Amino acid sequence: MKFLNNIKAFIATRDKNEFYYYLIGFLAGLLIVSASIMYYQLSSVDYWRKRINDINELREEIRKVIDKDQHVLSQRAEVNKMLAETPDFKIDGYFTDLLTKLNLTTHKTLSSVTYADRGDPEYREVLLNAKFDTMNMKQLCELLDAIEQTKRVYTKELEIVKSKKIPNTIDVNVTIATLQAKPEITEVAE
Repeated sequence: MKFLNNIKAFIATRDKNEFYYYLIGFLAGLLIVSASIMYYQLSSVDYWRKRINDINELREEIRKVIDKDQHVLSQRAEVNKMLAETPDFKIDGYFTDLLTKLNLTTHKTLSSVTYADRGDPEYREVLLNAKFDTMNMKQLCELLDAIEQTKRVYTKELEIVKSKKIPNTIDVNVTIATLQAKPEITEVAE
């Protein structure tokens, strides 16, 4: 109460104009303090809203990476299962059987098998490059469809050129591939 009495006494001793100056100054100060608090509050809310949006975007990216990782792991498990089912799979034997089945052995002119290191510690890629002369599109489509039906083998490259030997035929260069488990390297004891 003493504090309020001191304020009353201070106001009573001032004249009207001086009182208005003090009142305007007090209200202006109150307005500045209120505006500063509101500005701080709004900028703080904006800052945290941006941080929340950034975190949500990062969560979405992380979720995508986790989903992709799960997909890769499931594919790796499928490949491991497929390799375990047929550990002695030979791509050149498969391809020869396929060509015999499709009656395309007379069109094959050349084939070669190569190995490619994919940078993966578990697998290497076995590539078979085959060249065919004077095929028609039906034969090529049947060949590609048969390759596509086998999960173990996939088409890597395909080059089609109009044949110069027989009209209305094509020359084809196809590369198919499969994965093979890398042989384990055993250390030699000295």
